[in-house]
Amino acid sequence: MTTFLILCAVMIVAAVALLLVPLLRTEPAPPGEKGPATRAVPAAVVMMVALPLGASAFYGATSNFPWDNQAALTAGAVGHAQGGGSMEEVIAQLEERLEKSPGDAEGWRMLGRTYLVSGRADDAATAYGKASSLTGGRDPVLELDLAEALVLTDKPEAQVRARGIIDAALAADESNQKALWYSGLMAARADDPETARKQWTRLLESNPPEEIRQILVAQLAELGVTVAQSEAAPAAAPAMGGMSAMGGQAGTAAGETRGRTIRVAVSVDPSLAGKLTPGTTVFVSAREAGIPGPPIAAVRIAADALPTTVVLSDANTMIEGRDLSSVDKVQLVARVAFGGTAVTASGDLLGEALHEKDAPENVNVVINRVSP
Repeated sequence: MTTFLILCAVMIVAAVALLLVPLLRTEPAPPGEKGPATRAVPAAVVMMVALPLGASAFYGATSNFPWDNQAALTAGAVGHAQGGGSMEEVIAQLEERLEKSPGDAEGWRMLGRTYLVSGRADDAATAYGKASSLTGGRDPVLELDLAEALVLTDKPEAQVRARGIIDAALAADESNQKALWYSGLMAARADDPETARKQWTRLLESNPPEEIRQILVAQLAELGVTVAQSEAAPAAAPAMGGMSAMGGQAGTAAGETRGRTIRVAVSVDPSLAGKLTPGTTVFVSAREAGIPGPPIAAVRIAADALPTTVVLSDANTMIEGRDLSSVDKVQLVARVAFGGTAVTASGDLLGEALHEKDAPENVNVVINRVSP
C-alpha cells in the first residue's frame, strides 16, 4: 500500500509540473515595458492546490478500498500475507462491503457463489436474486447461477422460478450443458423419468468431460437407459475418477498422480461417528475457493474406509484445461452423502479445509457438521 501511495504522489507531482511549466514560463516583455513578466500566476496557484485535492477526492469517492475501516484494512493485509482467510471471513467481508454498496451487482454475485460453495443454498439464492434484480435479468450466466441455487434450496416455490430460468436458457441454447443437467434433475425429482432421460441423453451427446460422462451413464442406468459401450466411460480408468456438483456417482481407482498433489486425511468427528452406516458414499472433492459448479477433482470412497487418506492431483482433472495447478486456493470438501448423489442434501455430513498452492501436500479434513 505504501508503494501504491508513493506512486500516486509521484504521478500527481508529474501532472502538476506539466501544467505549471507553461503557466509559469516567462516571456519577453512587450514593447515599451521594462522587463519580462510571468504568465498566469493565479491559475498556477489554483492548479497547485486544486489538482492534488481534486484527484484525492475523486479516488476516495470512486474507490471501493475501505479507507475508513481499520478492521477491514487489517483483515485485507492479513489475507494478502497469508493467502486469504476462512470462508466465514470471506463471507463477512463481502457482507460488510455490500452493506456500504448495496448496488454492487458483482459483489452480490460473488457473495452468492461463496454462499453456494459453503452449502448455504437459501442465502445464495437471495444474493443471486439481488444481483439479478440489479442487472435486470439480462445476464444469462448469472440467471443460471440463480437457478442452480434455487434448485438446491429444495423449496417448492423456488422450483417454479428455477424452471422458468432453465427453460429460457434452453430456448436460447438447446445445448446449454448446465441447463440440461438441472432440467433433468428437476424432472427426476418431479417423478418425470421420461424428461430426465431425454435431457440427460442430450447432455451425454454434447461430449461432456469424461468424469461427467460417467455420472450421466450411471444416472441414466438408474432410469433404465443402457448406454452403448462406445458412449460409456471405460470400465477401468487408469486414475482416480471424479464426480460433479451436478450430482451422480463417481468411480474411485487408485492410479498415477501428476502436477499439484494434495493428500487429504479424512476423518469423522467422534460426535458424528454414530451417524455413519456401512456402505454410505463419501465424496472428497476439490474446487476453486469461492467458485460453484463442477469440482476440479474428486474421488468417491465408502464410509467403511474412514479414517483414510485420499490423494488428489492434476491427474484427476474433470474439465480439460482446468486442473489443481491452475488455481491458487483450493477448497477441499469431504461429504458423507446419505442419498448417494453429488448434490448436497439435508442431513449430509460435511467437513472442509483450504489449501494454498505452495502449501505442504498433507491436509486434514474433519467431517464435523451436518448440512442444514
